[in-house]
Amino acid sequence: MSLEQKRQAPRSVRLDPEIEAWVKSQAKAGDRSLNAEINRVLRKAKEAEEQKQAA
Repeated sequence: MSLEQKRQAPRSVRLDPEIEAWVKSQAKAGDRSLNAEINRVLRKAKEAEEQKQAA
């Protein structure tokens, strides 16, 4: 990953309270930051969609 990719502007995302609580608990359980957990969940969803489309 290049320095340019690492220096991304922050993004604001509004989460429903129950989703935010779940993501926070998942992040804590995995010893990850909230940002890392959101990226992990979205990456898994993206990969699942790509596999579904490839089938």
